[in-house]
Amino acid sequence: MTDSIINQHSDGFVQAGALKLHYEQWGDGPRTVVALHGTSLHGKVWYWLAQALPREYRLIGLDQRSHGDSERASPGQYTVDHYCADLEAFADSMKLDRFSIVGSSLGSRVALLYAARHPERVESMGLLDLSFEMPTVASEHMVHAHITRPRTFANFEEAVAFSKTLPQRLRFTDDIHRRTLEGDLQRHADGTWEWRYEKEAAIETLRCAARDMWDSVRAVRTPTTILRGADSDVLIPSTVERLKKEFRGVRIVDVPNAGHSIWGDNPEFTAQALVDMLDSVKAPAQTASA
Repeated sequence: MTDSIINQHSDGFVQAGALKLHYEQWGDGPRTVVALHGTSLHGKVWYWLAQALPREYRLIGLDQRSHGDSERASPGQYTVDHYCADLEAFADSMKLDRFSIVGSSLGSRVALLYAARHPERVESMGLLDLSFEMPTVASEHMVHAHITRPRTFANFEEAVAFSKTLPQRLRFTDDIHRRTLEGDLQRHADGTWEWRYEKEAAIETLRCAARDMWDSVRAVRTPTTILRGADSDVLIPSTVERLKKEFRGVRIVDVPNAGHSIWGDNPEFTAQALVDMLDSVKAPAQTASA
């Protein structure tokens, strides 16, 4: 997309409460979107959304605690409340007054809680495969993957080959594997590559993912679109049916040819659905307090 914000890229750090958090940013338009990644990922992963957003937008991809280049937190500090407190402090530090939120998996839980607590600050919200009722079998499968995966790779091509074996990435194209791994990994002086997230943080985050968040669902007053992978084993049909009844004014869309990782399985469809959601909110968002 020639007039997108993809080539207007920068990054930075802010002190958000007790932690220094890192973020990626594309664009500098008047409408701000804060994007929250899933477990073990990073703010760079939102490049595909930046490719679709026009210049009126500013997209901020936050590295959540113990992910990417953000500061590491201590064990016992990985509930959705901890992540939400980071977002609250981050928004204040960045002087974000009113903005939209997009969250995937872990990020969807954080976005949901934030929107329930701060309805006056959230213009619109997109939730990718909302995961607060993730079945135990799905979360434990992910935990096992983190326990057993190698932490380092001799070279980037070895990492690409491994990425192509991951169940959540089987539908990724070669380009998406490579673009995602550019943010997933850090290169050491000896030429080896290592994951940029804390394994124990990911495991703890997944094991406390399941939580009754129906009070938050009922508290949201923000126009919301939920995108569900048509083949997802995380956002299951029974949860979808209850969301239709209890989530005020929600729009739920199945993303075809996608499992839980809908952003990588079908990024074009997912990006367009999010652009449609953002464009449906007519009034421009303010990005900073006066």
